[in-house]
Amino acid sequence: MKKQFFFLAFVFVFIFGGCADKVLVNGTKPALVDRASQTKKVAVLKFESDDVGLGAKIESAMYQTKINGTPYFTIISKKNRDDIINEQKFQYSGLANKENGVEIGELLGAQALITGKVNHATFQTNRYYDVRVQCLDKKCEQKREYHVPCINGNYSLSASISMIDVAKGDVIFTDNYSQNTTYSKCSDEGGGLPSKSTVMDKFANNIVSKFMPNIAPTQVSYYLEVLDDPEIDYTDEQEKMLENGIEYIKMGRLDRSEELFSKLLTSTNDKCYVASYNLAVVKETKGEYEYAKQLYTLSDTLSPEPNETISKAILRIDRLLIEQKSLQSQLENK
Repeated sequence: MKKQFFFLAFVFVFIFGGCADKVLVNGTKPALVDRASQTKKVAVLKFESDDVGLGAKIESAMYQTKINGTPYFTIISKKNRDDIINEQKFQYSGLANKENGVEIGELLGAQALITGKVNHATFQTNRYYDVRVQCLDKKCEQKREYHVPCINGNYSLSASISMIDVAKGDVIFTDNYSQNTTYSKCSDEGGGLPSKSTVMDKFANNIVSKFMPNIAPTQVSYYLEVLDDPEIDYTDEQEKMLENGIEYIKMGRLDRSEELFSKLLTSTNDKCYVASYNLAVVKETKGEYEYAKQLYTLSDTLSPEPNETISKAILRIDRLLIEQKSLQSQLENK
């Protein structure tokens, strides 16, 4: 039997107020670059000019990438990597070269190499004066202007990161990343500018968070809206089924909410788009996307007029079906 990989792990957090209740669903998206996701035995080489520890942060993020508690990557240990490079008298500065990269990758037994370079990590300051106004009497009828010394700090980090296929000797993925920000402080505000190391550490973490979705599945969160407004004349029993179905969703009891919404839909001769939609929400949360699509489509058919919530759900479930297929392929190719 083919092993199934569920796209979503659900966590229920309801937001009350406004038009409807919403449930927060945490899930997993496939890697953006499918080919990169197929190379799971990886060595992260020492980055050039890496004073911010970017390479080490990427390696750490790869170690921490797990699906259902299982590590996604097999990382060549730093010790083995460095021992082989030193033994073969390679220089890290030359490893970005594809030919050297393939050779060292074969020696390491890696499918792919992560290489990179920190192009610049700069911190520049300039001093200036800012104008302040001081009242000279209680009614502030007389004022005077004065100047206070201030300092402006410009922080910038730029890096290039590549993933090289050892077997084919070509670049699977490459991109340039940059981070910039400015902080200002005046003498009358207290404190000073954040240190260069603090800002660069934050920048490096931001770059890692932008790089990792390209090569590995990532966690995502989104809200699903639950409809609670009866659109047809319900019997007292049907109205109770709708209320209780929503309450069970709030408790995370998908089994009971699914049962109640199914009964509600059947009792209305499949004419209740609210029941169909809410049942689709349960199916989507459980990762049963084909069923969810059928039910969202039924809801769209039953709705007497265009419904924005249902339309968004149909577009979303179509995307999730594509992503689920890609994720399953990536997880099976271990």
